[in-house]
Amino acid sequence: MGKWSTLQREKLSAPLLALAGVLVLCAAVWTELKDIKGDRCPPGCLVLIAMAIVLGVAALALARPESFAETRASRGLRYRWILLVLMPLHGFIAVHLIRSTPPRIDTLSLQREATEMLLQGQDPFGTSHVNRYTADETRRFYGPGEVINGRIQIGMPYPPVTFLCLVPGYLLGDIRYGFVAAIFISTLFILALLPDLRGLSLAVVVLLSPVTYLVEYACWTEPLLWMLLCATAYAAVKRPRWLPLALGLLLSTKQYNFLALPLIGLLVQPFSWKGYWKLLAQSLGVALATVLPFALWNFSGEWHDLIGIFFGGVPIREDGLTFAVRFPIYAKIGKLLLLAFVVWVVRRWNQRTPMFAAVYGMALMLFFSSSSLAYLNYYFLITFGLWLTAAALWPVKVAQSREREGPLAAT
Repeated sequence: MGKWSTLQREKLSAPLLALAGVLVLCAAVWTELKDIKGDRCPPGCLVLIAMAIVLGVAALALARPESFAETRASRGLRYRWILLVLMPLHGFIAVHLIRSTPPRIDTLSLQREATEMLLQGQDPFGTSHVNRYTADETRRFYGPGEVINGRIQIGMPYPPVTFLCLVPGYLLGDIRYGFVAAIFISTLFILALLPDLRGLSLAVVVLLSPVTYLVEYACWTEPLLWMLLCATAYAAVKRPRWLPLALGLLLSTKQYNFLALPLIGLLVQPFSWKGYWKLLAQSLGVALATVLPFALWNFSGEWHDLIGIFFGGVPIREDGLTFAVRFPIYAKIGKLLLLAFVVWVVRRWNQRTPMFAAVYGMALMLFFSSSSLAYLNYYFLITFGLWLTAAALWPVKVAQSREREGPLAAT
């Protein structure tokens, strides 16, 4: 019975996670297409998200923590050449889209103006920008007091580490080029972590997925988070000394990453509370170092743009992919489910696993599916997080003859 259970886990956990990611992506794209027409999120999209949550939890329950440590055959050099061919193709399509008609979206205008101010030696936080939305759109997108006399009372709504992408992109001609570069770097981390067909397959999906192009075009910052999530997974397995840096940058990239704090014990091997608190302190130290210079420059402005705007009350987006639109009570129930999920994760695993990306993605899905804001960019990150773990757990057959060749057989 024990052998059958182990075999079942190997066969089911990865496909279930992969399928959960497919459902999430389908629901997000479906919602985005309906949003173009100004419609509410279709009930079918919520059904897909509910199914994805069930499948994701089931996959995590069935997964074998030690499966990633098994020896894998590798044709890394050949796969790197394939990746180097696909990167220019992705870049050509992305640049063509970026050079087309720019989207009328605040993520682009706010970040572009903030980058211009920073390069001119001005503090980008605590300022205001021209509102380019109609009166109806303004009521949908912004809370009370966020738009005064036609100006958005927000300077830079993203943490300072976002400038790692914005500044290089701006210098190259468009801030979105920095997010294209982040996608490139993420695929390098993927193939370095999984130098076999699993890693190549996921890298190809990342580069050729239409959703990736849409996220880059709309100037959403999730490509940066995805890159740092891949860097964190790589560091946890291959370069433990770099883990506090990669994790710290990840934590400092978006406000919702506080959800990852109780989950980072999955990155500690062997698990101990001392190791957990040490990694937490080190990563938070890195995160603090990215925001402290701007806090010393203008604390009130940075606090307002990054934290204060959420205290004013964020209106529920009727077109968002969240249960809270049709079932307002779920805004409270969802948070309880999230808490229960985190407690379950903390109690169930006591060693490092390749599950961090999927657990992180599941936590985000539970959070956003019960929030007032739930956009395609969030579900883009959730989907790829699930797929990264699915690729890591996917069974790969290694010929016995290769295993007998010794340690050089995997190079």
